[in-house]
Amino acid sequence: MDYDKAKENDIELIRKDFPITKKKIYMNCGSFAPTPLSTIKSITDFLVRCSEEGPDSSSVQEYITSLMKELRKILCRLINCEPEEIIFTQSTTEGLNYVASGLEWKKSDIIIARGGLHEHYANYFPWLNVSKKYGVKLEEVKIDKNGFFDLDKIDKIAKNKNSRLITLSHVLYNNGAIMPVEEIGKIAKKHSLLYSIDAAQSVGTINVNVRKIGCDFLAFPGFKWICGPSGIGIFYCKKESAPLLIPKYIGGESAIITEEKKLVYADSPQKFQTGFRNYAGIAGLTSSLRYIQHMGIDTIRKMNMKVANEMIEQLRTIPGISIFVPEDEKLRSSIVSFDTDSVLSKVVVSRLEENKIIVAERDIVGGGKKKAVRASPHFFNTPDEVFTLVQNIKNIQNMFG
Repeated sequence: MDYDKAKENDIELIRKDFPITKKKIYMNCGSFAPTPLSTIKSITDFLVRCSEEGPDSSSVQEYITSLMKELRKILCRLINCEPEEIIFTQSTTEGLNYVASGLEWKKSDIIIARGGLHEHYANYFPWLNVSKKYGVKLEEVKIDKNGFFDLDKIDKIAKNKNSRLITLSHVLYNNGAIMPVEEIGKIAKKHSLLYSIDAAQSVGTINVNVRKIGCDFLAFPGFKWICGPSGIGIFYCKKESAPLLIPKYIGGESAIITEEKKLVYADSPQKFQTGFRNYAGIAGLTSSLRYIQHMGIDTIRKMNMKVANEMIEQLRTIPGISIFVPEDEKLRSSIVSFDTDSVLSKVVVSRLEENKIIVAERDIVGGGKKKAVRASPHFFNTPDEVFTLVQNIKNIQNMFG
């Protein structure tokens, strides 16, 4: 992969947009990414406008409508869908629960899930809950050490006439492995199965095209790799699949009542958005997506992988370090997970934070059986920060080893 064309000359300008870079080394974008100053200003400007003109005035309501329209257009370009297929949520978890709780399940149904406990709990608990609640069979497909699986095994289960839905993450939260979502999409289409994806770790860092993937549902947050505000997420619901879902909530924005007092749902996306009021989040997410759009996903990918590859290379020089990422860089994101044989991961994370380096501890084996340090750098991070991170890890090893 050619990294020379990445906007390396712009890195200092980019870093000025993220105040945290002046104080800390922040490599925890797989949890929450910092927001650029332009996003903070957009939220502030929105709230000031509401205060000055009145939050329920016609002028502000028209402004909100225009913001939501613009946001949907940007998102459509980002993931290649139609505006009516974009539903605003508060998180990935909420979007995935729209599917799990919205479908009408039969006891004979089969859900095909990658890895079971190796999945992020947001994309495991909802399906486990369905299994327990309705007696649906949850087929947990076995995985290798990197989280990959045998496509033929999924195809074999999908052939069962009772198979109903396939679900998996696009990028794994714990080791950054990129799953073969397009190949799974072909299997789902061949067997007429529904297909749901947790895209929390992919949108904003690699290209995501729902048409190529062939999924029915896809959920992601605004506050990870998109660098948006917390409390807002996106649920993509394929137009043809929307009628299959019964909304979790109902209200004046999502339905009408007939003279016979029958409730009739509105069309999507209104059908799923009753009670949504995070308009400041809409303003912020629109601004963040403009920023991401200006950078370009291909450029972001190149810049992220330059830092990730540098980290892997330097970590490999340290005795006692194990690295948990796929070898082939085409099969991984910028997430780098590792541990040391002499110091607990939680101690490493705590000591790094004391030195103003922010990473996270995550399960590398499902169910908390094995933990690892997870670094998730983004385009504002630099190789120099990697050097500082690695030096600190060496110091921690020397202190506790």
